[in-house]
Amino acid sequence: MRTALNLLNEITGFGFDQRKALICIDKILDKKLGIGCRKPLSDEELPNVIYDGILCIFEEKAGRNKNNTENNI
Repeated sequence: MRTALNLLNEITGFGFDQRKALICIDKILDKKLGIGCRKPLSDEELPNVIYDGILCIFEEKAGRNKNNTENNI
């Protein structure tokens, strides 16, 4: 399994602000995993379905942001 830290690094690689991405990831994981079950980012292993689902959300946002930027040029 991949960690929450791996996920954050992939998302910031799309150009998202680290702090804002972390807040969003935390909110999603709190809902999916429960607040009391959370570990440090580097130790928090995520099932592939959760990891890929969150990554997909940010990939779609990155694609929309890119399209909006291209349309404004």
